[in-house]
Amino acid sequence: MSEFSEIDLEALQPPEPFRLSVRRGPFTTHNGPWFHWASPDTFRQGVRLLERHCNSRSIVHGGFISSFADGLAATAVFREVKRASVTIKLNTEFLRSARSGEWLQGTAKVTRATGKTAFVDPYAWVGESQEPPMDALIFRSSAIFRLLEDR
Repeated sequence: MSEFSEIDLEALQPPEPFRLSVRRGPFTTHNGPWFHWASPDTFRQGVRLLERHCNSRSIVHGGFISSFADGLAATAVFREVKRASVTIKLNTEFLRSARSGEWLQGTAKVTRATGKTAFVDPYAWVGESQEPPMDALIFRSSAIFRLLEDR
């Protein structure tokens, strides 16, 4: 947890049943800390939004939101097809804004997978409710991922 030494993890207060994610790449770790909740039929990723995630107007930066969407999509692909993947295309519709201090959580669903490609729909919302408020999402995305060969 040394990469978060300047952040009080207790102050981030992830809702139950979220747990700290520790297996992340350098980019994602730098922008965290991240939390996850997984069961056999669903997964969620979450983050307590901080000032460093915001733009000059104190609204969470669109680049951060897009990165969050990309991570949700990649996780969904791996859970569904059990193969690593890379992003080919990510389209994101920003529906509402989010601010520092809010809990952002999201999930994604693989809509189709072929031998080399997966199509994914990630989305997210603020708040601690376990049921997504589909009429109050922060973003909806659609993504295409190239499935990597097993090594």
